[in-house]
Amino acid sequence: MGECAMDMVGGQHLRQMWDCLAEVYGEKTALIVESCAGDVQQFSYASLNAEITRTANLFHALGVRKGDKVALHLDNCPEFIFCWFGLAKIGAIMVPINARLLQEESAWILHHCQARLLVTSTRFYPMYRQIRAARTTQLETICLIDGEDEEFDFQRLKAEQPATLRYRPPLSPEDTAEILFTSGTTSRPKGVVITHYNLRFAGYYSSWQCALRADDVYLTVMPAFHIDCQCTAAMAAFSAGATFVLIEKYSARAFWGQVRHYGATVTECIPMMIRTLMVQPPAPTDRQHRLREVMYYLNLSVAEKDAFIERFGVRLLTSYGMTETIVGIIGDRPGDKRRWPSIGRPGFCYQAEIRDDQNRPLPPGEIGEICIKGEPGKTLFKEYYLRPDATASTLQADGWLHTGDSGYCDDEGFFYFIDRRCNMIKRGGENVSCVELENIIAAHPKIQDIVVIGIKDDIRDEAIKAFVVLNEGETLSQEEFFHFCETHMAKFKVPSYMEIRTDLPRNCSGKIIKKNLR
Repeated sequence: MGECAMDMVGGQHLRQMWDCLAEVYGEKTALIVESCAGDVQQFSYASLNAEITRTANLFHALGVRKGDKVALHLDNCPEFIFCWFGLAKIGAIMVPINARLLQEESAWILHHCQARLLVTSTRFYPMYRQIRAARTTQLETICLIDGEDEEFDFQRLKAEQPATLRYRPPLSPEDTAEILFTSGTTSRPKGVVITHYNLRFAGYYSSWQCALRADDVYLTVMPAFHIDCQCTAAMAAFSAGATFVLIEKYSARAFWGQVRHYGATVTECIPMMIRTLMVQPPAPTDRQHRLREVMYYLNLSVAEKDAFIERFGVRLLTSYGMTETIVGIIGDRPGDKRRWPSIGRPGFCYQAEIRDDQNRPLPPGEIGEICIKGEPGKTLFKEYYLRPDATASTLQADGWLHTGDSGYCDDEGFFYFIDRRCNMIKRGGENVSCVELENIIAAHPKIQDIVVIGIKDDIRDEAIKAFVVLNEGETLSQEEFFHFCETHMAKFKVPSYMEIRTDLPRNCSGKIIKKNLR
């Protein structure tokens, strides 16, 4: 690089980031992880960097090289963080798998990204033994974080590694750091390609959004395989030299105590958490906490919002984004006014616009598609893995991203979100694709026709309802139907309700008219 034209990220990649953080913050606490059993592990910036380096050396010893993909199927644990950044240090690529996925869906992701190595725990081990035995994927090596004699023992192998990096291939911020599979509107998940630059930028951006400082404590219960945990929480906390507290699983009973115990100053909540927290018995300690911001995504009624704020004495920071945008590109901004129920205004490095079906900008107050302008591979995702067709339909060559979400903006530039794409169901913080479920259920021998819709649900935002048309002369019990679903899809995708119909309402082109079913 002859010239010295640098932007905010400059030439930084994640290997450099961790070496610098360890140098600057040393013994300051970087990471605290609390397991479901209540076991707590703690790491300083220096010791976390050493664990990351040992993990990088472990992967290198197992034959992983720059550009190779390694899958992780883990609940929230320190090892997720070690692997994420350990792979990045040697230029390898993390492929996190949603920990709730079952065998068929997990195998499909492994096959699609050609991962030969997987890191998981004994909980998911039986499933991966079967996947490997089936030989439909390239999976060869399974590494277990909680030890098994017949497989690679992650802890033992890591302990044998030095804390100095053995393999240092040249890295660029444009290199791919991870491929994150999302539940798309199509029947199969799409792999969102995320670069070192994306993650580094996300840290700077998200720490600006909630005005993080080194003395902050950012606590989250969001799953580590999810973009919110990675880019709105972890990268933000580390970039500011703050302390990141990762809780293995959300428990409505335990959560507020954890917020108080760790002295959390920032946390993130989804509506399902807010609703389950509100049904806990009120306690005199409800307002005795250090929270200054609760990062918040999605829809909540004014009454629910007001009751939550009143009881717990907190302030909500709304933000809107998706895996493809890496961060909450529209949101409340530090020091600015907040206008409920607006999702806020665009953050730095982004432009946002409401457009019509002909891709023309709409004036304030008119409903259209939320479109975002950024830089692919920098402030927006780079592409969908091996899906140039899907990339082209979402991401224009000039950097405009079509979110497929509808909304409008007011004359002061505040944006309002109306609805996810018609085909997505939001269930307790997870996106569920109707098409994907319809394709699975349609395989049932007794079912002739099927449609899935989302219906309002007090706890999980939306519940899933299936309308089924049976083949001539067949009968299907509720038990039989739900058993079929439970064995063919992840638990969070299983419909809550099933109704048998003689036919389904369709338009002239044969598409099912969902609004007639609601």
